[in-house]
Amino acid sequence: MRKMERRDFLYTLSGSLVAFSFLIFPNSGKRKIHSVNAEKEEGEPEIVVKVLGTAQDGGLPHFACFCRNCLRARKESQFSRLISSLALIDLKERIFFMLDATPDIRHQLDIALERLGVEKARSKYLPQAVILTHAHIGHYTGLIFFSYEAISSSDLPVYCSKRMKNFLVNNGPWNQLVRLKNISIQTISYDQKFSLTPQLSLTPFQVPHRDEYSDTLGFTISGRRKKLLYIPDIQSWKAWKKSIVEEVKNVDIALIDGTFYSPEELPGRDLSQIGHPFIKSSLELLRKAVREGAAKIYFTHLNHSNLALNPEGKEQKEIKNEGFELASEGMEFYL
Repeated sequence: MRKMERRDFLYTLSGSLVAFSFLIFPNSGKRKIHSVNAEKEEGEPEIVVKVLGTAQDGGLPHFACFCRNCLRARKESQFSRLISSLALIDLKERIFFMLDATPDIRHQLDIALERLGVEKARSKYLPQAVILTHAHIGHYTGLIFFSYEAISSSDLPVYCSKRMKNFLVNNGPWNQLVRLKNISIQTISYDQKFSLTPQLSLTPFQVPHRDEYSDTLGFTISGRRKKLLYIPDIQSWKAWKKSIVEEVKNVDIALIDGTFYSPEELPGRDLSQIGHPFIKSSLELLRKAVREGAAKIYFTHLNHSNLALNPEGKEQKEIKNEGFELASEGMEFYL
C-alpha cells in the first residue's frame, strides 16, 4: 500500500480548512448520532468498526417519499438514517478506512474523523483507502467527492473487484478520477485475505445480487481479537453457494442485509426482482445459531419502507425478542 506521506500536503491544507470551519462555525455539519454500542473489553482497543450508516441506497428519509417512516424521519432527525457504510479505524496507527463510498460520504467522513480525533490526526484528514462492495448507487457514488471539482485527492487507494475496476475505468465520470490520478484502483480477489494494517485484514467473497455493472462483495473483517461479517446486499441466502448459518458461526459479529422486513412493504412492486432476503426469513433461518451462541447479528441496509423501523412496532420487538438487533448509526465494535 502506498504511504500517506505523499499526500500530506493536500491533507494538511484540507485539515486546516476543516479545523478553521469548526472554530468559526462550531455547530455546522454536526449530526446527532442515534446510539453508540461499544462492546468494551479489557484494555484499549486497536481496531474499531464504526457504523456510519444503515439505510438502503436511497437513505431515510427517502427522496420524494412521504410514507410513515419518511415523514417521521423528516419531523424528528433521530429517526433519519444515512446510507450503509462502515469506518474501519486503526487507533494504533491513527488511520481509518471507509467501506463503501455513499452519497452521504460528507457527513460520514465527519463521523469517522470525530471518532479518530481530528485534533490528534496529524493532518491526515482523508481515509487511508476506500473499499467498495459493488456498483449500485448507494455504495460507490461518493467517490465523486474525491474528484478534481471537489477535494481533488491524490492517488487515494480504492480497493475493489476486477469487474468493479473495469466499470470505473470504462465509464465517466469515474474514469476521470483514474485519469487525473485522484484515485488509484487496487484489485482484490475472492477469498484471499489482504492486510490494511498489521492489526486489520479483510477477506472479500462474492455474493449473488443484481450485478448489472459489477459483481458484489461481502467481507470478513478481522482484528486481533474478533471477526466481523459484513453483507449489506445479497439476492437471497438460498442463492449463495455458502451457508450463512455456518458463516455466522465463524465470526463474532455479523452485519447482514435487512433491506425488507416482509414482502408486504412495497405494494405494486415485485420484490423478487429487487432481491434481498426478508428479515422474517433470516430470523427463522438463523434463530437456532443465535440461540446456540453464534455471532451477534445486526440487520443493516434498511429500506425506508422497512416495517422494523417503527420503534413501537411489533416487528422491531420481534427482532429483539429473537436475540437480533437493528444496526444504528454510531455503533462501534471492537476487533
